[in-house]
Amino acid sequence: MVAPPERPERPFAPGRAARPGGRDRVPRPSERSRPAARPRPPRPVAAAARPDGPAVSVVMPCLNEQESVGACVRAALAGIAAAGVTGEVVVADNGSTDESVRAATEAGAWVVREPRRGYGNAYLAGFAAARGGYLVMGDSDCSYDFGELPRLLAPLRAEGADYVLGSRFAGEILPGAMPWTHRHLGNPVLTRMLNRLFGLRTSDAHSGMRAFTRAAYERMAPRCGGMELASELVVAAAARGLRVEEVPITYHPRSGSSKLHSLRDAARHVRFMLGYAARHRRDLRAAAT
Repeated sequence: MVAPPERPERPFAPGRAARPGGRDRVPRPSERSRPAARPRPPRPVAAAARPDGPAVSVVMPCLNEQESVGACVRAALAGIAAAGVTGEVVVADNGSTDESVRAATEAGAWVVREPRRGYGNAYLAGFAAARGGYLVMGDSDCSYDFGELPRLLAPLRAEGADYVLGSRFAGEILPGAMPWTHRHLGNPVLTRMLNRLFGLRTSDAHSGMRAFTRAAYERMAPRCGGMELASELVVAAAARGLRVEEVPITYHPRSGSSKLHSLRDAARHVRFMLGYAARHRRDLRAAAT
């Protein structure tokens, strides 16, 4: 009688222990190896202003704004010229699938790509690519008037301000530019909440038109990738002791469809403000001990 062939020994799988009799024991949950956490992409860092670079960089986020981005680029270039300074327009494209990139380039902008979606991500990429000593932010949907750039830049250039906020509520909101709920509920409530939490006196914490020096931007060091970047800049400016000025601006009806998700974006602002306020209180208690 021929003896049956020996059963080959089963190799041990990593992380398993052998039971008597050669059978493998199923690993417990605590013994199972966890996948390594995905590394978080680094935050874009603004390059130093070049001595031979422009005085002003206007940065615009863009997502499928082919109808308006070219007009905004041309208006920004005209506003820079009216201010009597050298400048550039940087369009941070956030994954447009239409002809936005072509329209922006043909109008005279320098286009940078940011595949990670989000208002904040687009701005961080645009600021990192900008070369100017003054940085200006404004949307590419024709809702902000880039002809008001001289007014926005004046406190930085002549009055020693670090940061200038263009206030729609101190200026003019044209008919159809802002829904009733945003004008009388959303924006005022979130602005009052931010003022109360951080002891500020801003009138329009979520304005999309602002200007600051490069040094101020580097001190604020923003990180938020979504709409809450607007709140982060206001709070960070106050936390760093920057000199902030407000100027009135005109708010126009936007071109094309809005990318704003009112409830979701408002919730992100609230979570950011509460989280930042909690960290600030912990830091103060730690400093006092």
